[in-house]
Amino acid sequence: PSFLITTMPGSRLRTLLAVAVVGAGGVLLAVDAKKEPHQMVDSKARLSSATAGYVSESMTKLSDGRQLQVVASLGPRRLGKSALINQVFGTKFDDEAEPGVWICPSSANKDVLCVNPLAGDAAGGDLTHKKLATLCASLADVLVVNTWHSSSGRPTTATVETLTALFAEQLRQASDGGGVQRSLVLFAVHGVDPEDGEQSSPAALQAQVEAIWAGMPKPAGLEGARLEDYYDFEYAPVPHYRASAAAFKDAAAQLRARMRSDGGLIKADYTKAIDAENFGVLAEQIWNDARSDSDDGLAVTRDQMRACFVASRALFDATDKFDRQVARWSAAVAKKRTVPAFGRAGKELYAGTLAAFDAATAACGPGDKVVAAQRSKLVAHMKGDLSRLFNDQVRILHAETMTRLREVLLLTVARQGSIQDWQVANTQTSVERYFTQRLAELVIPELALNLVPVKAELSQRLAQFGARFASSAT
Repeated sequence: PSFLITTMPGSRLRTLLAVAVVGAGGVLLAVDAKKEPHQMVDSKARLSSATAGYVSESMTKLSDGRQLQVVASLGPRRLGKSALINQVFGTKFDDEAEPGVWICPSSANKDVLCVNPLAGDAAGGDLTHKKLATLCASLADVLVVNTWHSSSGRPTTATVETLTALFAEQLRQASDGGGVQRSLVLFAVHGVDPEDGEQSSPAALQAQVEAIWAGMPKPAGLEGARLEDYYDFEYAPVPHYRASAAAFKDAAAQLRARMRSDGGLIKADYTKAIDAENFGVLAEQIWNDARSDSDDGLAVTRDQMRACFVASRALFDATDKFDRQVARWSAAVAKKRTVPAFGRAGKELYAGTLAAFDAATAACGPGDKVVAAQRSKLVAHMKGDLSRLFNDQVRILHAETMTRLREVLLLTVARQGSIQDWQVANTQTSVERYFTQRLAELVIPELALNLVPVKAELSQRLAQFGARFASSAT
């Protein structure tokens, strides 16, 4: 499956953004990389002086003069992103290599130079997802954004951070007067079960990406900038490379066939026109700018951009934790069991999730519009899921109450041989009281649910059953 969004033409540096989720099928061709990877940026964020020579010597058979087609693979480590790019482009990247930025020519496409950034673990360092994404946004023609599979299609925190940095850099370039250059975003979604029909929906992922873009502050003159003006998007599911090696290789083979320069996803329109001889010099300039994070004329929007990133990350972190608990409760409800003390537990989860979001966004200041908008999304999401669980448990409780009524009436008949109308009425009152007590345990005050129709429906069902039972000859 795939979806397209499209991008704006025109920056002096051109970008392709790729997010792949690889599916099954296809035959993997043998790959023999002819060049060992080169560490362009080391673990201390220093650019190698040998980069220019490495690229010039490695890329000697380019089709279009000396212009490169640069493909960057972004995403968290130990995800399988290095394994995927190795299979697709015939490189020898090592996901366990030390942090930095590694480059390697493709043995499958003579025009492609692959860039594989590996983020560092040190807090406050230069090898962050944000700075690496900023480098790749300005340097690469194709960006493969690797992320974990999610049944909701919601991007991970690392993916949100990467996309926010990419979008911010694109807007910065456009605001500098470089025009608009269309780019391709290929999402590689890892961990998809090839035998599972319930795979991540491209539409769900696209909606989340559009939400990130909508929350981005726009520079003066670009207030109406639309995501579809800048980017094309493609989607490819990827089974986990260790859990299902054969399916992973088949998926990589399919993606490899799509990533051709002749009629495939790598199009001439996406080139930044970087010459092999100038790659090292340009990379140094871009990396120094990314590290310094110097004022680029967008100082007015810096706080807004930070608030956008912080709020988006807080939203996804809070939602992820909330969803995991709701999934556990949903599993129990699917087995026709109510959640013990659901009302109290749901209230604590609701309040705790909001508190975590508020704490994560406290530095943005009170009244921030971006934070307020993301908080509203979180509230709506939680209320929707909790209301669904409440209604599902009410149906279970209805069934339990009706069963309880039948059992008591039948037991009375078995003991006495018959039953009086007043006994039927008393039994109805007793089980209705039982239902009301159990219902109270399910109520979450924050949902502000109207319980009158719930109780009225049960009373009607109890009365109808009681009348049929009393009038039954048997």
